[in-house]
Amino acid sequence: MDVIGWINENILWGAPMLLLFTATGVIYTVRLGFFQFLHLPRIFKNTLFAGKSGGDGISPFRTLTAALGTTLGTGNIIAVGTALAFGGAGAVFWMWAAALLGMATCYGENAFGIAYRKDRGGVPFRYIKKALGGGRTGGLAAGMFALCCLLASFSAGNMVQVNSSAAVLNGTLGVPLAVTGACCAGLAFFLARGGLERLAGLTSWLIPLTSAIYIICCVSVMVINAARLPECFARIFTEAFSFRAAAGGAAGTALQSALSWGVKRGVFSNEAGLGTSVMIHAGSSSDSPAKEGNWAALQVFLDTIIMCTMTALCILSCGADALSINGTDMALIAFSDVLGDYAGIFLSVSVFIFAISTVGGWWVYGRTCAVYLFGEKSVMPYLIVYCAAAFIGAVTKAQAVWEISDMCNALMALPNLAALILMNKEICKYKE
Repeated sequence: MDVIGWINENILWGAPMLLLFTATGVIYTVRLGFFQFLHLPRIFKNTLFAGKSGGDGISPFRTLTAALGTTLGTGNIIAVGTALAFGGAGAVFWMWAAALLGMATCYGENAFGIAYRKDRGGVPFRYIKKALGGGRTGGLAAGMFALCCLLASFSAGNMVQVNSSAAVLNGTLGVPLAVTGACCAGLAFFLARGGLERLAGLTSWLIPLTSAIYIICCVSVMVINAARLPECFARIFTEAFSFRAAAGGAAGTALQSALSWGVKRGVFSNEAGLGTSVMIHAGSSSDSPAKEGNWAALQVFLDTIIMCTMTALCILSCGADALSINGTDMALIAFSDVLGDYAGIFLSVSVFIFAISTVGGWWVYGRTCAVYLFGEKSVMPYLIVYCAAAFIGAVTKAQAVWEISDMCNALMALPNLAALILMNKEICKYKE
């Protein structure tokens, strides 16, 4: 795993990849008229406060909650702590920057998803293939995306989530790792057999409810530690641009470490630029690329700007980042300020619910890619392996799972970001 870690740190998640994510976000931000900065209230008006959309398929709100179900996972709790441990408080600033630019990127890929879908599917393969010239080159690029997404569905969307949930349940409540793995595998099978409709039906009430409870607890922690919040924000901005030696044993400056971990964990959390959310949003009843683009942008905002920020401020305001380098321990220390002995139960239940919804959503991604690569006959074999991966993830070392996840995410992002950059002029047709 040391080799994979080195490849991730120095090649796949080095300066070129960070530049590619940033460049894509900047290009689409300019093309879309800086909408996420100048017209944020309009995004809410055109989504949560808009009337119901007609047509076949799942309502835009349900596609939002289903897509949020895949992103509101361990990335919002445990991965935030990891970013703080190795990137310092400055990593939060770069998470914000990546998310704000990612709103434009996610708008673009999901607008193309609606414009290029066929029978409420077939994307993002269709626009990747078209952007790269069609024919053999486009087909290879689309195939590379599908294969990397298929592999990522086992790691980033499955084993990482179950591994984190199993570790929390074991550490706080003493639940055996194998028991959590078996439960997650069974629930994954249940959600998979019901398809996107079952997932959307579950997440349409579970995700808003769980998120609201989580936010209330986070706000309670911040109220108790309100006197330290100005110091937290000062650390976020100063450490984001610090040239001192990096903390946590990382090489380079604090700025390099904060930028790398902030973007890497931000992308892991909100998936902007990976092209994955397109496979859920393409099932929306909306026929408007612009409207679905707004829903996708809102997804990134809620995931990172709201949920990740809440976790980060909780950890920083109570000083948990100075007491541990483990994301789970940081969150547990933070919530203990409010919930006392019940903090472990709250954290365990929250992580478990978010993890299961993510595993269910990534099944949709992996199934879509398996069908694209191998046809409908591959669905049941893929489901069996997917459920087995959930069990294995619970009893596997965490570091190995995270490193494989980072590698798959980077390889999946390459063809999608390349396609988006090549198609950037076309997005003007789908701008509100």
